[in-house]
Amino acid sequence: MLLLLMATGCVAAPQSITGFYRYGHEVNTVCTGSPEACYWLVDTAPEVRQQLRQQVAGLAPYAAVCVRLMAEISKHKADGFGLDYDGSIRVLEMLGSCEAQAAAPPVSLQDLQHRRWILDRIDAIQLSEYSVAQGFDDDLSALKIPDLDFGEQGFVSGNTGCNQFQGQARVVERQLILSRLATTAMLCDGFAGALEQQLQQAYRNPLDLTIVASDLILRASGRELRYRSRDWVQ
Repeated sequence: MLLLLMATGCVAAPQSITGFYRYGHEVNTVCTGSPEACYWLVDTAPEVRQQLRQQVAGLAPYAAVCVRLMAEISKHKADGFGLDYDGSIRVLEMLGSCEAQAAAPPVSLQDLQHRRWILDRIDAIQLSEYSVAQGFDDDLSALKIPDLDFGEQGFVSGNTGCNQFQGQARVVERQLILSRLATTAMLCDGFAGALEQQLQQAYRNPLDLTIVASDLILRASGRELRYRSRDWVQ
C-alpha cells in the first residue's frame, strides 16, 4: 500500500509533528493538527511500533498519549480499519513524549525523600523487553530490580541490578548529582552485569531530573531512565 503511494508521489515529506497516539482493538492511530485529523499507522518499523506501544503500556485501551514524532502523512487511506480515518501515517522516528518537551516544575531533594523508586523502563522500553534488545533472554527472576531510595541529609542507597550501593545525592539546577558512591563487589553475569555497567556509567554524570505523576525520570547522554514510586513491602 505505502509503496504504491510513494510511487505516485502522494506522500508528504517527513516532518516533525506533535500528536496523540491511541492503541487498542482495531485502533492504531495518531491524531494531530487543528482541526484534528486522525491517521492509521502504516509501514512503520517494528522497533518504532514497540516504542509507541510502550507509551500506552499500563493504560486503559484507547487512552490518548501525547507524543513527538518524525513522520510522513498521506491523505490516502489504508485498507481495512484504516478506511475509517483521514489518511495514513508512517512514523519514522519516535522523538519523545510531550512531557519531555514541556517545561517541568523544579524538583528538590525533598521531593525524592522517603520514597522508593523502582526502575521500570530504559529509553521507553520495559526491562524485560530491554533485556531482549540487549541480546539476553527475558527471564528477570534472578535480577535485583534496580532502585533508588533517598533519605535524610542527602543520603541515597539502592542497587544496580547486581550490587548494592550508597552515597550522597544533591539536586542542582534541575540535575541530580550522585557522589561518594560505595558499592558491594559481587560479580554478576548476563543481563544483570550489563545493566549494572550501564547504570554505573549513568550515575557518574549529572542527570537531568523530572517528576511526572508518580514517575521519576532521569536523563543523561541520550539515555532515559524511568522509575516508578513504590512503597516498601514489609
